[in-house]
Amino acid sequence: MPSFSLPQKLTQCRLTETKRLERNSLIYSQGETAQVFYFLQRGLVGLYHSLENGKETLIRLYHANQYFGFRTLFSDTDYHCTARVLQDAEIVRIHPVSKAVFLAENPQFSQYLIKQLANELYDAEHRLTNTAYKRSYERVIEAITNLTENYPDYPWTYREVAEFCGCETETAIRISRELKKQGILDKSQRHLKICE
Repeated sequence: MPSFSLPQKLTQCRLTETKRLERNSLIYSQGETAQVFYFLQRGLVGLYHSLENGKETLIRLYHANQYFGFRTLFSDTDYHCTARVLQDAEIVRIHPVSKAVFLAENPQFSQYLIKQLANELYDAEHRLTNTAYKRSYERVIEAITNLTENYPDYPWTYREVAEFCGCETETAIRISRELKKQGILDKSQRHLKICE
């Protein structure tokens, strides 16, 4: 991570650091108005979108040294997702004194956020295409592979895998059982893990 992108290097803003947020701590809720954006120093945070029927979808994950919540703040909209801590976290809240002045006074950082935004859009488009054109079986395998390789210290559940790849929990369980029988998933592990 480039040093100019660290929160302490930013100008025209106030920073507030948290000591520690435990698993399942709520950072913000879907529908709230954004006042700040966040930098994750340590831990893992999930963004969840709730449908009218109450079903949640795991939209995106953030790990240490990533920013989140900035799209909503700079677009002057309400949060479209709920942010919740998945692994104990330390977070810095960044409150720009003025959004326009903040972006103008931190040009390298603004470019950094645009790059992160572009990468997240790419990921979202890729996942949307997978949901539309790939079978559940392929989506579950890709989700398990992606989640366990990129976040190996987190104990992924069938429900979280299902939320991440856009299927029902029962479907993720059924497919995972098939994968264990085929030797693709490790039977000896309590948590989901692809065999090496």
